Amino acid sequence: MNSPLVLVVDDDAKIRKLVRFNLEQRGYRVWEAEDGGEAIAAVERDTPDLVILDLVLPGMSGNDICLAIRDRSDVPIIVMSAHNEEDLKVRALDCGADDFVTKPFGQEEFMARVRAVMRRVLPPGAPLSLERIHVKGLSINLKARRAFVDNQDIRLTRTEFALLAELAQHMNAVLTHDELLARVWGEEYRGSSHYLHVYFGRIRKKIGDRYSPLLESVPGVGYILHSNSH
Repeated sequence: MNSPLVLVVDDDAKIRKLVRFNLEQRGYRVWEAEDGGEAIAAVERDTPDLVILDLVLPGMSGNDICLAIRDRSDVPIIVMSAHNEEDLKVRALDCGADDFVTKPFGQEEFMARVRAVMRRVLPPGAPLSLERIHVKGLSINLKARRAFVDNQDIRLTRTEFALLAELAQHMNAVLTHDELLARVWGEEYRGSSHYLHVYFGRIRKKIGDRYSPLLESVPGVGYILHSNSH
């Protein structure tokens, strides 16, 4: 079957039923898990296309599950929580989540988030002839959606790669916060700059101290990938 497979992880059967209904009505396949052990086993066994993950679960927290999944897969993860504090969102993003949805959520808002996460692949409009971009020891393969530092795969998540690919295709030009948010997350994410701070921190860490100066934050404006150290 070609329809995307979504793993829904929540100990509340009513929430799982609601999420399943909304997804299946739009052609997604849905599998369920009640706790961290089931979720991690399902990711390893079934390679879902998306994980919907509650933050409060018995035994193993949603953030710990997120970290465990990230050790195994770059599958997109949307976390759900009844709390909406900013530091909670940042912590979830730090653990590898791609987005954060607050309970209770409206059906259309939820599906918009799902669509936004699912479209985070190679940014549209990339020239077909431009398959690889090299910046010193940093190599970005747009076709394979992989990045390498000194020929070592740095295992970027899909969202991390999408951000780096956007900058690589606009080398030496500043892309504003809102431009990056709209291109990678979607127009509805304009103004959510905390996403960028977390993700670029992770990208810099993976690139390493030798090449992270190539990726510059322009305070209050956006980000730029330089072709040479500056």
